[in-house]
Amino acid sequence: MQVLYWTYRYLPGKRLTDQPVFVLTSSSTFSAPEGFAYTLQQLERATIVGEQTGGGAHPGGIHRLSEDFIMFVASARVINPITETNWEGTGVVPNIEIDAGVALEIAQKEALKLLYNKTEDPDRLNELEQIITRIENNIHEIN
Repeated sequence: MQVLYWTYRYLPGKRLTDQPVFVLTSSSTFSAPEGFAYTLQQLERATIVGEQTGGGAHPGGIHRLSEDFIMFVASARVINPITETNWEGTGVVPNIEIDAGVALEIAQKEALKLLYNKTEDPDRLNELEQIITRIENNIHEIN
C-alpha cells in the first residue's frame, strides 16, 4: 500500500511560511509525530531539536495469534519523495541533538538568536541578550 501526504492548495488565513519552526523530539517520539518531524526536516521547513526518535515509519496493526500472543503486522510503507526512504528503524536525527529535557530551552534560545540577528534597535538587542543569557543560565541549572 502506498501512503500519500498532501495539503490543500487553498487555505483561508495568512500563511506564515517565512517564520522559523522548531519541532521538539525525544526518544519516545514515534510513528505519526516522527512523520511530521521528518517531513518538515526534509522540506527544510523546520529545525528538529532534541533526541533521535524511535524509528516507526511503517503503519500497520496488532493481530492476536492466540490468547497469549499478539503480533504487529506492517501494512504500508511511507516513502518520502525527497529522500526516497523513511525513518523506519533509524528514527529522525535532530538538527540539534540534545537531551529532551532541555530541548525547549535550546529551541527558544535558537529562535531568539534568529530574532537578534534581524534586530537593529539597540534597546531591543540588549533585551534579547538578557533573555538569551537567562535561558543559558537555566539550561546550566537543569544540567
